Amino acid sequence: MTKVSDQAIDAERPLPHQGPLPLGRRDAVLYLIAAGLGSFGLGVAQFYLNFLYRSLGFDAFAIGLLAGAEALGVVAGAIPAAIFTRGRSRRAAILFGGTLTGVGIFGILIFNALPPVFLSAMLVGFGGIVASSSGAALLADATDAARRATRFGQQIALGTTAAFLSSVIAGALAAPVATLLGARPDDALVLRALVGSGGLIAAASIVPILAIRPVPVAQHTLAAPTRNDLVRRFLAIEILFGFGAGSFLPFVNLFFADRYGVPFSALGLVLGVLAVAGSIGALLHGRFVAARLGAIPSIVLVEMLSLPFALVAAFTGALPIAVGALAARHLLMFGASGTVNAFQLSSFTPAERAGANAVFALAWSAANAVGAILSGAIRARLGPEGFTANLITLVVAYGLAALLTWRLFAAHEPSGDVGARTLAVPDSRG
Repeated sequence: MTKVSDQAIDAERPLPHQGPLPLGRRDAVLYLIAAGLGSFGLGVAQFYLNFLYRSLGFDAFAIGLLAGAEALGVVAGAIPAAIFTRGRSRRAAILFGGTLTGVGIFGILIFNALPPVFLSAMLVGFGGIVASSSGAALLADATDAARRATRFGQQIALGTTAAFLSSVIAGALAAPVATLLGARPDDALVLRALVGSGGLIAAASIVPILAIRPVPVAQHTLAAPTRNDLVRRFLAIEILFGFGAGSFLPFVNLFFADRYGVPFSALGLVLGVLAVAGSIGALLHGRFVAARLGAIPSIVLVEMLSLPFALVAAFTGALPIAVGALAARHLLMFGASGTVNAFQLSSFTPAERAGANAVFALAWSAANAVGAILSGAIRARLGPEGFTANLITLVVAYGLAALLTWRLFAAHEPSGDVGARTLAVPDSRG
């Protein structure tokens, strides 16, 4: 062969990769495993958390305040979550956030008075936003744009499946743990043991996280006017969804226990049904619905379809109808969540993703805290009938958010992957 043809062939070959390889499928799978373990452990803890608060003597308003405390911790941690990733790897940020979350759970277990428990709950939210923002950014970085909706759907499905298992198992643990400790199932000692066991399981998620490669985050960014306009539009929607969610979702276990008298053992099964419905929706939406209709039409459609089911749950006096209605709502809303996450993060570059996710979580959590505190005040005044007002608030807020999503993003095409590095082997990042 001639020297010229040899040079032409060499020019077509991919150059040797300089620096660390970008995150790929292996890293995404490791994070999904860690997220599944964390979701399961925290699901066990969260299952009994409101009941632990009640056993400590806190009333409905104080419990609402504590639910808001975790959201306020997210608000406090959002900016540190964005700053911490600069010049560091996703792995380092996830480990740091997970450690803070563990410290917060420990504080909830050892304190009795409202102020230190409130601060501990805030620390759970603070650490959680640091870890989850970098985890979401890691999934986006490690997955091709065309597969992101499916990948985020898998994450949500895994999380809700873990929630299902944790609900069923947690609901069945109260009686044997109470017998072992020689106390009643609703005694603070028993509930602390149950919450603590969930925290220990969640701590095991550190093992797969340590196996993720410590790849520094690329520094390319969008033009500031473009980025700021996107952030403002997404924030408006997050505030509406956060307020609506805070009005009811942190108290769904109390909804079934107080309105329908569901015991711990059956409550786990009821919440598990909702989790399975959410898992199915998360797996189906990105692969089948969004792939055919497009991201925004498919998101808005299922969000609007979910609203009548929430209204049915608000007014029905029959437990099976309430479970079925909320399961349908979970199927639709959890289905849209993966596509929403993929759409948001694909709109920003790798350098901006953790920060954007943290800022959106800040807005969502601030609104969620307001919704949780107000809903607790409503139930303190109205009793179990307050759940009807809570669900109506959710429906109004979600309906406005869905309409605003269409208005602000119907014509938007995500462009955050410009400048992102890719691997030489295309199918290695599935």
